[in-house]
Amino acid sequence: MNPKTRITRWLAVILLSVGALFMLFPLVWMVSTAFKPQVDAFDGHLIPTHITLANFSAIFSSGSGASVLRWLVNSLFVGVTVAVLVMIIDSMAAFALARLKFFGRRVIFYIVVASLVVPFIALLIPLYLEFAGANMLDTYWVLILPYTANAFGVFLLYQFFLSIPKELEEAAVMDGVNKFQLWWRIAVPLSIPASATLGLLTFMNVYNDFFWPLVSTTSQDMRTMTVGVQLMAVGQYNTNYSLLMALTLCSVIPMLLAFLFAQKQLTQGIATTGINL
Repeated sequence: MNPKTRITRWLAVILLSVGALFMLFPLVWMVSTAFKPQVDAFDGHLIPTHITLANFSAIFSSGSGASVLRWLVNSLFVGVTVAVLVMIIDSMAAFALARLKFFGRRVIFYIVVASLVVPFIALLIPLYLEFAGANMLDTYWVLILPYTANAFGVFLLYQFFLSIPKELEEAAVMDGVNKFQLWWRIAVPLSIPASATLGLLTFMNVYNDFFWPLVSTTSQDMRTMTVGVQLMAVGQYNTNYSLLMALTLCSVIPMLLAFLFAQKQLTQGIATTGINL
């Protein structure tokens, strides 16, 4: 290795390390502040001078503990349910658009992709009125149904299904496999990494969503973790930042575990899905 290449590599390592430190700083500050008293929240020390578990005790006390656990269960239930439904519905739609021959499939695909540019805020009022008219506000239905099919998932899996060799499909058809069996027995097993990527991204997106659960739910029992964090730690005139960071730390643990569990499938899915229009 020549000196110029070595210097370039070391510079790249240094720059990436500095960038990693900047990205990790908010996480370190969150963990540190979660174990500090409120009066020390902004003392400027990353290592707490007075370590306390009072914030976590307040979270899981007899009065608020049931609410926090209920919010966590709601977020996990909604996130997992939506992730499973999205993987199924988007997989079937993407397979039909990528592998089946029917009139207008290209037009339908481009309409689906074009819907990605429509911001959610533009759909907020129609969605709210629709669910209000169906008496579904403040229920699990209103938290699940708006996410159950998304254009991003169709687009992602569409790219993967296009890469399946045509000879494999022809061999399966010769063995008497129908269209549904072709999707279930051939496409689904091959698309596990891509589907796992979609499921993980969907779970994280739904779990982190704040605005729609805030608007569509009113009772404490139907709140999700993100809304609960805001309601519990943020007051009208002041904010308990130590309690807020403790709640946030508890809320990110499920996402961290989900990422660690699906890390292999996530990297494989990113590597195997490409852009092929």
